[in-house]
Amino acid sequence: MNFVYLFPFTYFFNTRLRKGKIIFHIVFEWLAAVILLLLVGSFPANKTFLIAISSYSAFISLYEIGYLVNDLFASHKEVNGRKRGPQGVSNIWVRTWIISRCTVFLLLTTLLNNFASVEWWSFFIALCIVFSIHNVLTDYEMKVATFLWLAWFRFMAPLIFVVQDSQRMGVGLAAAIIYVTFRLLGYLDSKGLLQMPSRHQLEFRLFFFIHPLIGIVALWAYENAYGFLILTGYYAVVAILGSIGKIIWSRIQR
Repeated sequence: MNFVYLFPFTYFFNTRLRKGKIIFHIVFEWLAAVILLLLVGSFPANKTFLIAISSYSAFISLYEIGYLVNDLFASHKEVNGRKRGPQGVSNIWVRTWIISRCTVFLLLTTLLNNFASVEWWSFFIALCIVFSIHNVLTDYEMKVATFLWLAWFRFMAPLIFVVQDSQRMGVGLAAAIIYVTFRLLGYLDSKGLLQMPSRHQLEFRLFFFIHPLIGIVALWAYENAYGFLILTGYYAVVAILGSIGKIIWSRIQR
């Protein structure tokens, strides 16, 4: 397993995706990104997806370093911290995993011709700063602020460099209002900081993802808000279809 972790995405997959959460990432992150890339991408589809996949690979390479530090070191300083991953592994392996990911990130930066890109380095330096602060903090209530940014970076990583310039802020706004906020509720719940018993009910989730459609009423007339409209509409459709599916399934089981 130690050798497997040399490759980016493997640590994320083994420690975060194996317990059923992969469906969430597919529907609420990756499929949403595909639709946005098709509708408001800056380049022809094949080039857009190649850049997006490469950008996401660069992102996950650095993001997994944050996971490694969190799981193997920071979690030991937290009250009831979740100790994922290969606990007790040698420092040599940890350094090797980190070096392999830094190497992949630099290689992808070179292949994408982004070594001189201010936007590229600004995005990833900010990501590293936020994750570093997140791992240093031991107070869960303070970590809420850094988690918000981490969730936003996660969603925007494959998109920010390939969506049309005019749509970047609209996509970022919709992601912050809907995706990031929904992820925040799950984070608060996992840390025992949330008192919302109805959060898992069908009615709550349906309302949560539909009510941002109000923003469409305010922004539909602006051309640079298309990204916002697309992402907001996508989440509303997913919520409606998911609700219908659950109702049908519950009736079948009776």
